[in-house]
Amino acid sequence: MARTKYSDRFCNNCNKETRMEIVGEMQGVQGKIWYRCSRCHYTILLEEIVKNGNNGKLDPSKATSYNPWQSFQVGQVIFHEGWNDVGKVLNKTKTSDGSQAIIVSFEKLGQRRLIENLKPETPVESEVK
Repeated sequence: MARTKYSDRFCNNCNKETRMEIVGEMQGVQGKIWYRCSRCHYTILLEEIVKNGNNGKLDPSKATSYNPWQSFQVGQVIFHEGWNDVGKVLNKTKTSDGSQAIIVSFEKLGQRRLIENLKPETPVESEVK
């Protein structure tokens, strides 16, 4: 099965979805591929998206419902109720303001960056009284 030389992925350095060149596979590890951003030349190791037996569709009944207060693992399948779409977590990043984010490849929407492990704001003492 032939692979394309490029893939549209989210670049952590550019903070944009860009065309990334497939550089090669990680030695000794199955399913991990090195990608290089065609814009900034940033190189990142990501999981290869593997199609499963049911035509590449993810099973929403086995997915975890997305909630910004939860933490997710790379490879975990999540369901976003607002978008009615299921996706797989590809990568974890930090945003410019220091919060945590996940890159999710959704079936309908493609790759999106979502906030995770969001801490609820605590009220200032002067506002409580």
